[in-house]
Amino acid sequence: MRKSGIAKAGLAAALAASFGLAAPAANAGTKDRVEALEAAVSELQASSPAALGTSQRVDQLEAQVRSLTGQIEELGYRLEQMDARLQAVTAVLAGDQAVGAAGGPVDLVGGGDPIASEIARSADAGPGVTIPLDPDAAYVYATDYLLNGDYARAQQAYTLFLDAYPNHPRSSDAKFRLGEVYLATGQNAEAADTFIAFIKAYPSSPRSAEAYLKLGTAFSRLEQKTEACKVFKTLKSKYPTAAPAVLQRTDVEMARIDCR
Repeated sequence: MRKSGIAKAGLAAALAASFGLAAPAANAGTKDRVEALEAAVSELQASSPAALGTSQRVDQLEAQVRSLTGQIEELGYRLEQMDARLQAVTAVLAGDQAVGAAGGPVDLVGGGDPIASEIARSADAGPGVTIPLDPDAAYVYATDYLLNGDYARAQQAYTLFLDAYPNHPRSSDAKFRLGEVYLATGQNAEAADTFIAFIKAYPSSPRSAEAYLKLGTAFSRLEQKTEACKVFKTLKSKYPTAAPAVLQRTDVEMARIDCR
């Protein structure tokens, strides 16, 4: 039990450090806390019958150990997600524009009734969101939600649009707007994934420089300073003639996180 607890505590410390979630002192504190809790449980269970009567205290300590174990597992999951995200952005910055399974447009395939398929897709979005069957009207429908500040329905509508019309001329705009919705609502990990997919799928888009800016901003908000600075520096070297507003905002973001 003790060896298992120490190993889990060490994993928690390593994962927390990888995410920048806590300082080394906090990581050591987590390890010490797990060890102390497990030692207390063992001591109480091995003590006299009178001490064993304090079963409530034992239950509390064991519950805290379980809670810490759950936190370690959650950190492990988040680390896996972040690793995948960093691999994707590294490929983008290296100039590899190959689109993976989750990046960019794919052909809409499958048989059956296409109208029924569109209705089924719309039904999955939840109440209040049913995109029109005409793709241009569907894009306008999603954008109206965005302009009205209804980000939840805008997110659903843009997602439906991209699922239904991945090769439509407005799909790049829809992907970009979806990333903006995620960024505006604080879904920074989703925003990063969306802008990575946008850059990979549409490398020649007029919005590419702005996509790099928003990708860097998402990484900055995720407290991934190194990756954010790489993205900002790539933007400035790759798009030196980008819109002044984009370049100025990039300088502001770089100064804010002290990019060197």
